[in-house]
Amino acid sequence: MKKNNLVAGNVWTVGVLEFNSLKYLFITAVLFIFLGIPNYVLAQDQYFDSNGVKIRYVTKGVGDPVVLIHGWMSDSSMWGQDAAGNTKLDESDKGFQVIALDCRGHGKSDKPKNSADYGSEMAADVVRLLDHLKIKKAHLVGYSSGAFIAGKIAATHPKRVLSVVYAGQAPIIAETMKPSDFSDVDRFAKAVDENKLVAYLIEVAPTDRPKPTEEQAKAFADYYYADKDVKAFAAAGRSFPELKATTKNLKKYNGPILFMYGRNESEHVKNRVASVKSILKRGEVHVVEGGDHMTTIGKPDFGATLIRFLNSNKSK
Repeated sequence: MKKNNLVAGNVWTVGVLEFNSLKYLFITAVLFIFLGIPNYVLAQDQYFDSNGVKIRYVTKGVGDPVVLIHGWMSDSSMWGQDAAGNTKLDESDKGFQVIALDCRGHGKSDKPKNSADYGSEMAADVVRLLDHLKIKKAHLVGYSSGAFIAGKIAATHPKRVLSVVYAGQAPIIAETMKPSDFSDVDRFAKAVDENKLVAYLIEVAPTDRPKPTEEQAKAFADYYYADKDVKAFAAAGRSFPELKATTKNLKKYNGPILFMYGRNESEHVKNRVASVKSILKRGEVHVVEGGDHMTTIGKPDFGATLIRFLNSNKSK
């Protein structure tokens, strides 16, 4: 079955994201990459060796480097794709070198099965990519769990960061982290271990909608997970607590910060953003009207706000 269809100019991606009380079966449009302007250029796959793990990335444009870090169970195509699912980057606004990578365990990058190979290594991959491209400093844009990775980089390599955007999530702060924060990830991983993804999909279906039948859940699992490495997803998800950073280290990064999420985002995410902003005692917050965790990235306001923030914080 074809995974992506071009419908009325929109690329529709079918997926499941389940994290911290945010449980969705969804069909969502990913229309905009970076600026929200549909002037896509097919990006050529490139690879580099990151401490023995092959990482795929794509890049377009010239100017201030901007690294786009996708969320869990996604890949670089979440920032823009064609009908065949190939990553496409927007070059409609000049002055930026846009870089999107497939985090290890995702997309076309290598997929270790041991959780010890993830965690802080996911952040190290981004820093190694900057080294590979001979980039001293870059803007970071992390969406969902990509915000965890961006936060870890800001805490461990603050001098490599020009600005940071935490979208749809916030960094993990060690002092406030609780084991229950990752209970939903553990449930997915357990379902993978026990080969019970169909039962899992039924269990996590939104309570405000009719429960999917076993046949429907199986069809969805076959549609979305058939060509995905769910064991790698599970390993990556289990490693999220290792992306934590202490308040002291997060405060070592003193550059510009933007928190951005949709008006209809989960209360969990809203509360985490408010908590982290309060702890750091700084950062701009922008709420995208009408957006939830899945649709915010496709709203024109998301791209417009992002480019405004990046333009206002270009390197001198």
